[in-house]
Amino acid sequence: MRVAKTVLLAIGSIVGLVVTGIGVVYAASEWKLRRDYPPPAVAFDMGKLQPDAKEGRRMSKVLGCWAGCHGREGEGGSIDMDGYYSVSAPTLSSVLPGYSDEELVRLVRYGIKRDGSSALGMISYTFYPLSDADLANVIAHLRKQPTLAPRERHRSVTFMARWRLLAGGWQLAADQVDPARPRWGELPRTNAFERGRYLASVTCSECHGLDFRGNRFADNTYDGGPPLAVLAAYDDDAFRRLMRTGNGVGGRDLGEMGWVARNGFVNFTDREIADVYEFLRRDQGLPFAGPASGERE
Repeated sequence: MRVAKTVLLAIGSIVGLVVTGIGVVYAASEWKLRRDYPPPAVAFDMGKLQPDAKEGRRMSKVLGCWAGCHGREGEGGSIDMDGYYSVSAPTLSSVLPGYSDEELVRLVRYGIKRDGSSALGMISYTFYPLSDADLANVIAHLRKQPTLAPRERHRSVTFMARWRLLAGGWQLAADQVDPARPRWGELPRTNAFERGRYLASVTCSECHGLDFRGNRFADNTYDGGPPLAVLAAYDDDAFRRLMRTGNGVGGRDLGEMGWVARNGFVNFTDREIADVYEFLRRDQGLPFAGPASGERE
């Protein structure tokens, strides 16, 4: 009887420690999820930038905020990262009025929401190099849209994600931004290489890494994309077809890349695709395969 009582007490103690540990993980991770980040200074004047809302619509599709995470027309969507989190991408017309232009820039470029906490699911590490002009165009487009009924909001984060957040194995959007990184959008873009570098940095880097050497998302959520040295298999016509249709060499549908191409990259101009192609081949040390006539400068 005494042995049984001792065993039960031991089991109870273990269960108590486990429950306490789980509680500590949830409490500490929730603090990190809600903590305030110092707001970076943002100098942004929409009036001086003279935004073009029509161009903003096109660019917002290229970037994936329109016809992407927030739905086809900004009605809202859901970002579901298996094993990590599920979070609503809100109805844009329901949240934009509460943000100033400077606060929107801070959210997009630095991943910091109006309340000072980090956005969940915002790829600010990719959007950080965006030029003020492109951001102004996108904001102008978004602010012109009609008001839609807001979708119900949700946010759930798995225990494993919370554990990895505390252990340093997973970063929030605001922690992934490196402010020392060049802002290519504010640097000269006078030739194909410089223009392509900018466009690739604000699009391709999400899945293929900031250096385009591949991103396995070891600290994040899904498989990611391969090193862009795979472009060795693509001449300029094949690359243009890839960016328009999402079909790889031999007509293969490339899954996530296919969806992104058909919904986002299809909005690139031919010249922009040619610029990205030239930059990526040179950046990856590949011999240049030759452009179609007149598309480079």
